[in-house]
Amino acid sequence: MTKEVFQPPQPFPYPECGLVKQLLKTPVLLYRLGMGKLFGNYILILSTTGRKTGKTRRTPVEYFLHEGQYYIISGFGEATDWFQNIQESPQVTIQNGFERVCAVARPPKTEEEWEAVYLYLVHSPVGKHLIPFEDEDITSAEIIEAVHDWPILTFEPTDQPCPPPLEADLVWAWPLILLGMAFDITTLWLLGRRKKSKSG
Repeated sequence: MTKEVFQPPQPFPYPECGLVKQLLKTPVLLYRLGMGKLFGNYILILSTTGRKTGKTRRTPVEYFLHEGQYYIISGFGEATDWFQNIQESPQVTIQNGFERVCAVARPPKTEEEWEAVYLYLVHSPVGKHLIPFEDEDITSAEIIEAVHDWPILTFEPTDQPCPPPLEADLVWAWPLILLGMAFDITTLWLLGRRKKSKSG
């Protein structure tokens, strides 16, 4: 088994359309609305420092935990802005609605960390999609060696300055949102009654 069998996980081409990029950032808006815990078991908000602007950038990223340590695999390869930002400034803030961590992002180093990646790839639906496990002769050591060049990151807590965390600063908007929804429902109901009365 060689490295050529395993290609970096890239199920979708990196989106160049600005609208698509904004849609992928929908969890950022939901987090600002105070809904971070709804998806926090699977998606974290990654705050990085823009390599060109120096401004804080927020990106929702799928992650997995192993023995309390966070791991992420870049589904769009190394072309993503957040991955490029980390290459320039590895200090990041990660949060999932349950906790916030100021950390330094880096590739896995120890055998234990690569074992965690292997366990994720073997047991998760995502991992089974990325790697062909039909060959029973493939060993865990071969898989770990093959994925060493993948865009995989883990995080070490740090006291170094990190980007400010994302705040749930739009919770105040919920009364307006609910009021708007009630107005729309009432309008649709009235229009339905009016249509029925005309047909009758």
